[in-house]
Amino acid sequence: MAPRVLLVDDDADLLNLMSMRLEAAGYEVILADSGEAALLRFGESRPQLVVTDLCMGGMDGMQLFERLNAAAPMVPVIILTAHGTIPDAVAATQRGVFSFLTKPFDGKELVRRVADAVRVSPALDPELASGTWRQGLLTASLRMEELLRQARRIAEEGKATLIQGVRGSGKRTLAEAMQKVSAYTKGSFVTFECNDFSPEELNDLFAPDKFEKYLEAIAGGVLYIDDIDLLPLRAQSRLFSILFAQMQRRQPLQRLQGGSPQEKVPDVFIISASHRSLQAMVAEGAFRSDLFYLMSSGMLEIPPLEERPEDIPLIAQAFLTNFPGTRYTLAPDAMAALQEVRWPGNVAQLKNVLQQAVMQTTGQTISQVTLRRVLRAVEEASILSLDEARRKFEKDYLIRLLQATGGNVSLAARLAQRNRTEFYKLLARYDLSTGAFKQKLS
Repeated sequence: MAPRVLLVDDDADLLNLMSMRLEAAGYEVILADSGEAALLRFGESRPQLVVTDLCMGGMDGMQLFERLNAAAPMVPVIILTAHGTIPDAVAATQRGVFSFLTKPFDGKELVRRVADAVRVSPALDPELASGTWRQGLLTASLRMEELLRQARRIAEEGKATLIQGVRGSGKRTLAEAMQKVSAYTKGSFVTFECNDFSPEELNDLFAPDKFEKYLEAIAGGVLYIDDIDLLPLRAQSRLFSILFAQMQRRQPLQRLQGGSPQEKVPDVFIISASHRSLQAMVAEGAFRSDLFYLMSSGMLEIPPLEERPEDIPLIAQAFLTNFPGTRYTLAPDAMAALQEVRWPGNVAQLKNVLQQAVMQTTGQTISQVTLRRVLRAVEEASILSLDEARRKFEKDYLIRLLQATGGNVSLAARLAQRNRTEFYKLLARYDLSTGAFKQKLS
């Protein structure tokens, strides 16, 4: 597939001239006559490079660069400038612009600069450009497009990956997509749910012999560790030793507490996920900093749905199109209503609402009235009573406190500004045992 270049200039003659030059050199060219139009074209066409004039009416080239760089910093931008604005162009390169060309420029020089920029931009081969690897991740968001570019590059390297994002945002779907563009595409995809086990069970499952055999069984595939924030510190240290050995090109693994060298680590692509901020947990002492920093070189942050409302129509229509039986659609005012809603449950909640709306629709079109009725019911059902909300907060707070202090009651009580007797009563109220949290913090 030919590399795709977006050209932006309010001079139609120059735009056409550049387009002919680049098409003759084998590039696919997308045209925009303003910065505002360029933002729309960028989201639609996902180019590998943007070439833009600096001085344009409305949004100028530098403003366009700042918008693109915030959403897609991996896509290079070349700025065209007149002689009098060379100092501005030089300053622009210091802020991240790939390079600049001074008008009038030679056509061969334009082609050379474009070739240089495309070489450092993620390639779009036919299979990847068709979207087959990312079918479950529909998006019109520049921010999500940049995330997918990063995910693809990380997957190709096969290094340990951490995906962070609120519940329902699509972390597992992203992990499954990454397998398709990795060297592990023919292996299995195995999910390990930390939430299914107690801290003691997790420590036991991550014991060196057990965990290595577990990895051997899925060698050549992907291990997806969900809710890694629940992993106890002792288990974290064992996971760190595995990942560190992988990073060292499969050097022999050493037991953390003495013992002889182990066999080489099985070749598994390990992807971890968390809906909590591991950065905050590191600061609290509840998550090992060395493990976090090792994984953070391949860290991906999925933005919540409320920060990418342009994706809502795509996701909604895709879900309704694939719904078994009748082919449903949303009335225009119903689709508009979807984009007005905050989605704390993200993509999962959106799909749940649409499913309920389908069940309450007799025809093929979901009306705004039906949709709002479902939304009201969902909102009312999700609101806890004040007592329930207080209890939930109190239990979550105690769990985080015990994780951060390694089960040290004296320290936890002091941080909570309660005496030990009162603190023990709080733990008993929520059936929390300090033994599950007692472990070394290093």
